[in-house]
Amino acid sequence: MKVDTLNVNYIIDGEISVIPTKILYEQTDKDEFQNIHFEVSMNNHLIQSKLSDSIEYAIKFLQKELSNNIAIACCQSCRHGNFNPFGDLENEVYCLKEITPQNRDEVVKIFSKHDISFHTRSRKLLDFCKDYKPISNDEKYTYNDWGLEDLS
Repeated sequence: MKVDTLNVNYIIDGEISVIPTKILYEQTDKDEFQNIHFEVSMNNHLIQSKLSDSIEYAIKFLQKELSNNIAIACCQSCRHGNFNPFGDLENEVYCLKEITPQNRDEVVKIFSKHDISFHTRSRKLLDFCKDYKPISNDEKYTYNDWGLEDLS
């Protein structure tokens, strides 16, 4: 089992806090991650996500374990963070902060153009920047399933 510590941004009672968070995983010969989970200590309590073979889901499982006043603030949970509808790499999301797609078809059209700027738009799921805004599909369409799935 490998362990890395990441500085993850959390919104706690409306305020941003950076808290060291461990990612624990196994790595295959093909450099693929498996048995991934996160651990973070808050208020003397260790919070663990359940195991996943996807970083995307491990992050979602961590969010599910957090209390209602705590949210992970990252590109995966940002309204500018869109997945590539044609497929993306593990731990990848694209920042479309200057583009306002209205629906999935417009996102498909954006990604189908193979714009050379896309390599500069690629982000890791837990990246964070000053332009962070939580996903709110009532305000801006985001091609991202953060918060939409029942992870029971």
